[in-house]
Amino acid sequence: MAGLRARLPPRLAAHASLERLRASTALDCVPLDEGAEILLSLDSHLGDASGKLLESLGIDLASRVLSQDNSLRSAGDLAGTVARLQTFLEHPFVGVPLSFELRRNPTGFALSVGVTGHSRATRALRHLALGAIIAAERFAREVGAESLKLSVENLADRSYISARYLAAEAKTVEKVPPPSRRPAVVRAPAASLSAEVERILRTSAPGPRPAEEDPQPPESMTLRVASAVLPVRGPASKR
Repeated sequence: MAGLRARLPPRLAAHASLERLRASTALDCVPLDEGAEILLSLDSHLGDASGKLLESLGIDLASRVLSQDNSLRSAGDLAGTVARLQTFLEHPFVGVPLSFELRRNPTGFALSVGVTGHSRATRALRHLALGAIIAAERFAREVGAESLKLSVENLADRSYISARYLAAEAKTVEKVPPPSRRPAVVRAPAASLSAEVERILRTSAPGPRPAEEDPQPPESMTLRVASAVLPVRGPASKR
């Protein structure tokens, strides 16, 4: 703490005192910009400036709240547990609007947080919110910690956190084969077809032949004709 106070500007060094923190009450406050700068300075001077230190603080604080209040936990529902932590994240900010929007999606949920008009305070809130999500996962027990993937995108005074831990169901679309197209059959006009049949019949009609040159018709033809033509009987022959 002594090394931290030596690095802070005088207007912030007065707040970095364990004695002052122990003597403070629950309703004591500091200006928003100074408080956000102190939190980011803690992460920069006592951590690696990546936000991991503030995330650890968020994990510890959220775990304490979740362990003391069973109504905040939703077994098997990580998104529901995180949604119940909205009041926990809003509590440190007094007299300033705070944005908190959570939407479920096929792979988990998307959380948007921010302190309206204060980008630096939004950075501090982002790290605390990430820690709260990790703590919520430990209590919800919907997925393992190794399956939870968190990513953050910052835009002005908004931080967009994406939590992915569910396997999106692949939607298979059954491909219906196009109907087979038969080749078009070209039909001759009815008049031309009748004329063709009449020509064939004229060509195949037997003409008068000599008796010795008139062979017996094949058996198949005899049967076919007999099935359609009635026999004609002449006068009975005398014996």
